[in-house]
Amino acid sequence: MSRTLRIAAVTGGLLVAGAVAGFIAADLAFLIAGAIDGNGPELIGLEPMLFVGSLGALLGGVLLPITAWLFLRRVPIGLAVLGTLLGTVVGGALGWILFSGSDQIGGGLGGAFAGFALSSLLLRLLASAPRVPVSTRG
Repeated sequence: MSRTLRIAAVTGGLLVAGAVAGFIAADLAFLIAGAIDGNGPELIGLEPMLFVGSLGALLGGVLLPITAWLFLRRVPIGLAVLGTLLGTVVGGALGWILFSGSDQIGGGLGGAFAGFALSSLLLRLLASAPRVPVSTRG
């Protein structure tokens, strides 16, 4: 397999993984925020969940490949996907709740992006930290 084909295959895999993770993260953040905010039963429905998930899939399908190639090259792919998914869920739910009096959608989107960015930064720092050798006891 040529180098170009491998790069295209990995990028395609990252796009799909990002879209799936984005869909899941958006819906989880939406459900968590709705449950904490007290609007859970009003928000849950097929149409709102599909809309929120689709928006998350679109953003995740774009952001994960770009971030993985440019910023998280030394982070294992599974860890990058899981770490950014968790950061996105926490950030999205917090953003939604903190902006509950004004722009919840903007707060949720901004919080999700901030959570994604902060978790990416943390993963990058952890991956680039110097390894401390383990001393052997004899």
